[in-house]
Amino acid sequence: MATCPTCRAHFGDDVAQCPTDDEPLLPDEAFSSADADLPAGAMVGEYRVEAKLGEGGFGAVYRAVHPLIGKTAAVKVLSRQWSSNPQMVSRFIAEARAVNQIRHKNIIDIFAFGALPDGRQYYVMELLDGEPFDVFLHGKGRLAPETALPILRAVARALDAAHAQGIVHRDLKPENVYLVFEEDGLVRPKLLDFGIAKLLGEAMSGHKTRTGAPLGTPSYMSPEQCHGQPVDQRTDVYSLGVMAHQVLTGRLPFDAESVMSILVKHMSAPPPRMSEHCPELPAELDAPVLSMLAKQASERPASAGAAIEALVEAASRAGITVAAVASAKAPALAVVPSSSGQPAPDSHAQTVASADGAGRTFMPAERDVPHRPRGRTLIVALVAVVGVAGGVAVVQLMRPRGDDAAPRANATSAAPPTAVATSATASAGVAPSVALVPAEVAVTVESNAPHSTVWLAGQRLGDAPGPLKLPRGAARVTLTVKADGYTPSTVDVSPTEDVVVAVTLARPAAGPPVGSSAGKRVSKDLENPF
Repeated sequence: MATCPTCRAHFGDDVAQCPTDDEPLLPDEAFSSADADLPAGAMVGEYRVEAKLGEGGFGAVYRAVHPLIGKTAAVKVLSRQWSSNPQMVSRFIAEARAVNQIRHKNIIDIFAFGALPDGRQYYVMELLDGEPFDVFLHGKGRLAPETALPILRAVARALDAAHAQGIVHRDLKPENVYLVFEEDGLVRPKLLDFGIAKLLGEAMSGHKTRTGAPLGTPSYMSPEQCHGQPVDQRTDVYSLGVMAHQVLTGRLPFDAESVMSILVKHMSAPPPRMSEHCPELPAELDAPVLSMLAKQASERPASAGAAIEALVEAASRAGITVAAVASAKAPALAVVPSSSGQPAPDSHAQTVASADGAGRTFMPAERDVPHRPRGRTLIVALVAVVGVAGGVAVVQLMRPRGDDAAPRANATSAAPPTAVATSATASAGVAPSVALVPAEVAVTVESNAPHSTVWLAGQRLGDAPGPLKLPRGAARVTLTVKADGYTPSTVDVSPTEDVVVAVTLARPAAGPPVGSSAGKRVSKDLENPF
């Protein structure tokens, strides 16, 4: 028997290629280390699984229902590999605990947690109807203040609720906001992914991060985050200012060809006025956003709510009427093209973590949904430890995604991504059905040689079998598999879906072992950067 690495369908030995995905089939033995899917009808706590919504590098997301009361939910299941890692399990629990501490209508609700009989950890959360804010923005380009400000106000109120409980989000960005479309046409934003949230004033037990290691997403990080300094609620205010600038102008306040350049701009470059990027906006809106983007935290508004209310008041002085609640029928503006002619991208929207991975935004479910379209251009992943401002460690450096012409949406149902992928409401005037698409794919490399390592463009991705993460793209990439005493071998991968590849390494006929790593050990911090 053989199996398709994409759809996991089984075929007889006489079939070599999946007729649905056009992928070469792999022997069933290659999937021996993969987690088994939860079948329809399986019970997870009090909920019965109905279908799998998506899968990412850290686990899978399932649609489930309570058999007695009919309540639907999303179940996020941590993979067996990460469920055996105490630190990752601790972060998984911490995210659920942080969300439940806040309990706000504009924050995703997590209401159950536990472990499956095989040891995999899970939690149960509400199943949302709508689309991610970044997908919404990608289609709109920029939003009119009448549309944008009610959404930003709801996000600010969610942040204020988190801050009141002593929790800083630290990774605020459009991808971590989900727009729920109500039947009456109103839009309710939901704040997602508290995977790197931190208690104010103290490190969460078991989650201390390396000194000088920034946590967050480069394009939205505050100067103090870029410096690797302690943060408080005003770091979220800064990120909210970045998001406000992006939503209203169609472009980020700071952008560059490299992550390092973006971090330096956050730390030292004066923020631009929105009216410079978008002359159509009233100049009255500049000052409130600039105050959110102040380099010194002490010069920013004391709260997210106060910051957005100042922006709303400025809009009112400019003659703009702002509704109390966002509406799906509110005015939207034409797509604002970038220099490449495509809608303004959310470039560098990749979480940065400490080199040991302790600060990674953990399994954001809006990134855990499979992607079928194959039109995304490859994003080159650079894995390095780079010194910034006295030794800041940065991992997972990525190129801008400005060449991504299609929204990260799909009719099937990650990430991006929290595990809230569902179809949208079908009522008139409401956005069409979308599901969330991960920015990365997981590649599992099954090698016959022990202690095999996997490399891309001279950079070590990690140890086989992984799973290893690659940026999603249509262009094929060549991975090199190495092991001491074996001849390196290459394999081509199309990073359009999670995939399992089998590689056979051969021993050289004569001579010293090929690929010996004696005296060339990579530091522990980089042995498994993904």
